Amino acid sequence: MNILNAVYGDSSGGRWGATLKTALLLAGTGHEVTLLIDPRDLQNLPPDFVRPGIEVVTLRNSGHYDLIASWKARCLIRERNIDAIVAHSGRAIHMLRRAAPKRVPVIAFNHSHNIKRTLKADAFFCITPYMKRIVDVATSGKKPSFVISNAVSVPLESALQEHSGEPFTIGAIGRLVPVKGFHHLVAALGLLASEGLDFRATIAGEGEERAALERQVEELGLRDRVAFPGWVGPDQKGAFFNGLDVVCFTSDGEAQGITILESFAWRKALIGTDVDGPSSCYVDGETALVVPARDPVALAGALRRLYEDPALRRRLAENGRRQATECYSDEVIAGLLDESVRQVVAMAREG
Repeated sequence: MNILNAVYGDSSGGRWGATLKTALLLAGTGHEVTLLIDPRDLQNLPPDFVRPGIEVVTLRNSGHYDLIASWKARCLIRERNIDAIVAHSGRAIHMLRRAAPKRVPVIAFNHSHNIKRTLKADAFFCITPYMKRIVDVATSGKKPSFVISNAVSVPLESALQEHSGEPFTIGAIGRLVPVKGFHHLVAALGLLASEGLDFRATIAGEGEERAALERQVEELGLRDRVAFPGWVGPDQKGAFFNGLDVVCFTSDGEAQGITILESFAWRKALIGTDVDGPSSCYVDGETALVVPARDPVALAGALRRLYEDPALRRRLAENGRRQATECYSDEVIAGLLDESVRQVVAMAREG
C-alpha cells in the first residue's frame, strides 16, 4: 500500500523520533511510504534516513486552518494514490482530514494524553492501553483504536555487557525538563550519599533544567559522584546502558517514555514511577520497582534495595529484556502497524 506518514509542529523530541521510526517500520513490511514534513524539518532528518520504500516530501503549513496547505495535500494524495494516512500531530490531522477523500482513512498516532486535537481522525493508534481508554471514552467507542507501542531496537545478546557492580552505578536519560523529575533523582542521590552508600550516577541529556540540576548536585556535595555527559546519540547508547546497574525513570507526567523500552532492551534493572501511561509498561517486582512520582525518599529506598539485592536486579533485568523482545521490538511493532493499517483501510473501503 501507499502510506502518507506526516508530522508538523515538533521535530526535536520523542514524537519526531516515533514518526521516523513509523516510516521505517512500514517500509520494512513492504509499504511505499511518503514522509510529509515541513521544509524546516529537513535539517533534522538523519543522514542515512532515506532508503528504498521511503520518499520525503515537504509542504509548508502555517497552522490548523491553512486551507492552501490542505489543497496541496489533496493534490499530493491523489498524485501518489495514497491508501492511508498516519498523522502524528494535531496540525497534521486537521490538514490531512480536510484533504483526504473518504476512501482514504486518516489515522491519528497518539503520542500524548492531550488528544483533543486528534479526535477528527478516522482511527487511532495509541502507544499505551491507558491512552486507548482515553480515546475510547472520548469517541464513545465509535471509531477503531489500537494499542501500538513505541518500538525499540533490541540489541543482540553479544552487544550486552554486565556491569561489575563496583561502584553501584545509576543512570537516567532524557530531556532535562521539569516533567522528567530528574531533580527528584538528585535529591534521592543526596539521601543515599548521607547514608554512606557508594555509588556513581550519570544523568544524560540536554535541556532547560541542566544548570539547575548541576547546582543541586553541587549543593548536595555530589559533584564527584554525578556526571552530566550531555546528549547521548544512538551510537553511544550501548556504552551508556552497559555501564549501568540500574536505570531510573522518574517522570511525573508523560505518555510512555522510550527510556523504559531501552532499559528493557539493554537488560537493565528499572525503577519507574506510578504515573498513568508509563506504568502500564511494567509490573512492580517483576519488570521494575515502582515508586510514587515526586517522592525522593521512596526512590532512594528502591535504589538501596537494588544495591543490596543483586539477584533482584538480575531478575528484573531479565524479565524486562524478555518483555522488550516479545512486546516492543521493531519486528513486533512493525507487524502490528502493518496489520492495523490494512484493517483500517479495509473498513474505510467497506464504508
